[in-house]
Amino acid sequence: MRCLTLLAGAAALIAAGAATAAAQSQAAVGPSRSIEVTGEASVEATPDFALVTLGVTTTGKDAGQAMAANARATTDLIAALKGEGVAAADIQTSSLSVSPNFANPPPGAVAPPAIVGYSVGNMVTVTVRDLARLGPLLDKAVAGGANALNGVVFGENDASALLDKARPLAVADARRKAEIYAAAGGAKVGRLMQLSEGAGGQPSPFQPRMYAAAKAVSTPIEAGRDRLTAAVTARFELTD
Repeated sequence: MRCLTLLAGAAALIAAGAATAAAQSQAAVGPSRSIEVTGEASVEATPDFALVTLGVTTTGKDAGQAMAANARATTDLIAALKGEGVAAADIQTSSLSVSPNFANPPPGAVAPPAIVGYSVGNMVTVTVRDLARLGPLLDKAVAGGANALNGVVFGENDASALLDKARPLAVADARRKAEIYAAAGGAKVGRLMQLSEGAGGQPSPFQPRMYAAAKAVSTPIEAGRDRLTAAVTARFELTD
């Protein structure tokens, strides 16, 4: 019994010593400190193509009549686009909708409004690869029956490669910010602990207004330059 008691006491002393050493080690190192910041960097590029979403909206007394009218007008529109050199693979239906039109109820009416007809909308997204033809193409589209235009978005064929140039600059921007904050707080920036990529800013769509088909001058649309932005969130270790 005495031997067992001595062994148990020795084990307790060893455990207590290990716990004390761990506590002293942690106290020497101190609590982990870090700073989290965001970084951004942009590159500019000349657009290679444009995405145009346009289409035809028609109405009729019943859904079938409105659909038939829309089918004829959309067929004419697609033919006009192909006649301007747009490949069939660059024309894609993006939405097709059928919705009822309701009469305006008189004041104080309790009954639900009556259906007085239907509207059908058929939108197509067109990839225009020759940007010099974009304005004339929109004119032809309107002349071919388009009466709805949701906008023009420019893009680059090598957008990912362009963003690869901005990504290292975004990380450097994050470290620069971290160093400014750390210096203000009397610390230094150490190793990078965590890094994640966020959604960068994208060019805003161009929103042209609809115009008369008989307009003699081609609609001017300038592609200009796109700004592609890489954004990151970085966490850095702080040291004394």
